[in-house]
Amino acid sequence: MANLLQDVRFAFRLLLRNPGVALVAIVSLALGIGANTTVFTLVKAVLLQPMPIRDIDRVVVVTIKEMRNGALTENSGTSRLNFEDLRSQANVFSDTSIMAFTPIAMAGSAEPEQVFGQLVSGSFFDLLGAPLAAGRGFGTDDDRDLGARPVTVLSYGLWQRRFGGRPDIVGQGLTLNGHPFTVVGVTGEGFRGTTPVGGPDLWVPMAMYREVLTGLGLEGYNTRRSLMYQGVARLKDGVTIEQARANADAIGKALERDIPSDNRGRTFGLLPVASSAFPPQFRQQLALSGSVGMTVVALVLLIACANVANLLLARAHARRQEIAVRLSIGASRGRLVRQLLTESVLLALLGGLGGLLVAYWARALLWAYRPSFIQPNAIDLGFDVRVLTFAALVSLATGILFGLAPALQASRPDMVTELKERTTLPGGTRWYNVRHLLVAGQVALSLVALVSAGLFLRSLSNAQRIDLGFQSDSLVILGMNAGTQGFNEARGRDLYHRALDRLAGVPGVESATLSSGVPLFQFGFMRTAFRDDQDITDPRNGRLTQVNEVGDRYFETLGIPIVRGRAFTPGDRAGSAPVIIINETMAKQFYPNEEALGRRIHIINRPPGREIVGIAKTIKYNFVGEEDTAFMYLPLEQNYTSQAVVQVRAAGDPDSVLGTVRRELQAVEPTMPLLNVNTYRTVVGTSLWAPRMGASLLSAFGLIALLLAAIGLYGVMSYSVNQRTREIGIRMALGAGQRDVRGMIVRQGLWLAVGGVAVGLAAALALARLVTNLLFGVSGADPVTFVAVPLVLLAVAVAATLLPALRASRVDPVEALRT
Repeated sequence: MANLLQDVRFAFRLLLRNPGVALVAIVSLALGIGANTTVFTLVKAVLLQPMPIRDIDRVVVVTIKEMRNGALTENSGTSRLNFEDLRSQANVFSDTSIMAFTPIAMAGSAEPEQVFGQLVSGSFFDLLGAPLAAGRGFGTDDDRDLGARPVTVLSYGLWQRRFGGRPDIVGQGLTLNGHPFTVVGVTGEGFRGTTPVGGPDLWVPMAMYREVLTGLGLEGYNTRRSLMYQGVARLKDGVTIEQARANADAIGKALERDIPSDNRGRTFGLLPVASSAFPPQFRQQLALSGSVGMTVVALVLLIACANVANLLLARAHARRQEIAVRLSIGASRGRLVRQLLTESVLLALLGGLGGLLVAYWARALLWAYRPSFIQPNAIDLGFDVRVLTFAALVSLATGILFGLAPALQASRPDMVTELKERTTLPGGTRWYNVRHLLVAGQVALSLVALVSAGLFLRSLSNAQRIDLGFQSDSLVILGMNAGTQGFNEARGRDLYHRALDRLAGVPGVESATLSSGVPLFQFGFMRTAFRDDQDITDPRNGRLTQVNEVGDRYFETLGIPIVRGRAFTPGDRAGSAPVIIINETMAKQFYPNEEALGRRIHIINRPPGREIVGIAKTIKYNFVGEEDTAFMYLPLEQNYTSQAVVQVRAAGDPDSVLGTVRRELQAVEPTMPLLNVNTYRTVVGTSLWAPRMGASLLSAFGLIALLLAAIGLYGVMSYSVNQRTREIGIRMALGAGQRDVRGMIVRQGLWLAVGGVAVGLAAALALARLVTNLLFGVSGADPVTFVAVPLVLLAVAVAATLLPALRASRVDPVEALRT
């Protein structure tokens, strides 16, 4: 321990003696370690954050396995009625609960707002072992009688945001969807139920479903085919998940046999709650994105390590006589290696502290630019023990990584040569070759980072140019939910008519319409649709297809072309013949090589025999860059929905009418919250937030890598010129001109860069093949990127070697030979 403290003190004295070298090394390492810590914090928050659930390995989510459009899928949603049968018949669970998300209008002392609530059966909080900051959770009594216990539990985030963390919140009253509720508890900080990102604002007992659910949520309460609920269960002690799956599968097959009209082709499955938070495909995309980010920042750190290793090699060369003296008076090589590694680790730890500051700043900057729909407490970006441990381990590993080679090299000098006045040229020694290899490696790693950034920038550019299929530039959107006001269908229809009538007289409004969803944020419910010649009693004959209920002038307002047939008219209303409009993709899938216009579509649990009166152009429904998707439109007047989006086309700039439109709609129903009030330009921008943020991060990391590589190349060439001063003087004395000397130095730097580029291209191609699924309209071997990036890197290499080359060309042969 005494020797270690002595080594640390000596290392500090050396750093203070060479502050310039120390500062360059610490800043380089801070950038590399900070980038790694930032990305790890994001990955940890989204993919690695453990849910605060008691004995989480014993908790499972009930799923539905079924054939969907020809493929076996496992859906984390289930029907309430089927889950009740599973709960009553299964013998493998010690406790179960069922949940359903729903929007809720909350009124109280502050301005009305819409929050996201979750209905849960009474044992929910006990089953999960939910931490509570105040009050209590729900018990079985809260679920006993329908509508008898209007109580609610608030999330920690809502308690802080809306009520300022008031300690007397328990027992206070709230108005939810126009009904009085009493707050009985507040969950602990970080508890989001079974949702790792976001989570509910509050919870309500399932027995209060009539007071809280609206629209399709209320409709699906007693519908077996509706998969709008999520079931969660705790396994009994001694029961494995495989045994529980077998029990659930047997019950599912019995339900299929007993109720084939709703359950044909369906059975139950079980997934660990920790792995069911995201749909499998989405989780794979997140994991791939996180892997790409961690790979690129690891490259940045390796480049920083190479830079610092070069600095230490140069400093070790300057200390060669000191090291030789210490060896000659009895110091062992192991003792010297330990001393030199202590210096390296100390540099790395100081760089790690700087990296935490960089990560703290970068994390705050990233979170400040999140989309408006992501709440401040949606994910936990705090520096917990795992983040600090990660930063410490990365710092320690970095110190060993960049310090080991210089320490081993410096600890074995030629003592006879070093103790004399050294006059030999160092050009052929091994440490010199190591420095060149390090620089070539930096160039290779920089190319990989820059190629990754280039691919994602090209992808983002393509995504911004993708034809959405409709005219979005002049649109304004606002959400309304008549159901949260307690309106029945008649009052809801009246609200919609009054809203459109009021907007018709607003200056600058060209047209207005209503629909249940909006493009790019559709994510609506899917319905099983059948051709008119198929057996509709077997759900497997149909295709699950997304649907949107739309009002008059919808296609005109959004600028969606009707390629054949007609749009909906005021005559398509309740009591008239049911009609439907489908898009071109659905027409090709349902009626290949046939004319779909005039045929009929059957939708399960809806009036049969809807005549296809129009074929609409296929647009982007869920996200930019999606493949063509089958889609159908129902007239809103024939298919009432309590939740609707108002879409307004402005005659000019949509920002100029946004405030007026909002005021006019708020005046229609002053107590109703208006949701997601925005221009459609903002909606499109929000849909591209993730690829834009990814491209920005990778670009920043790529530029850091390029800068570090340029500094490394400049340092090596500058040091090479200093060490070769006599050689250059001899060359010039023998007749070499300044141009010859400049060319020699630049060629040497270019050879290093070309070698690094060759290795980097091979590595970049291998990495690019893995990220193809994350790109919009760009191949993983995009020729533009793979040509432009090496050219940029070589240009930077020339610039980095030019200054040392100019200095070399100005060497005075007489002075050089005299030295």
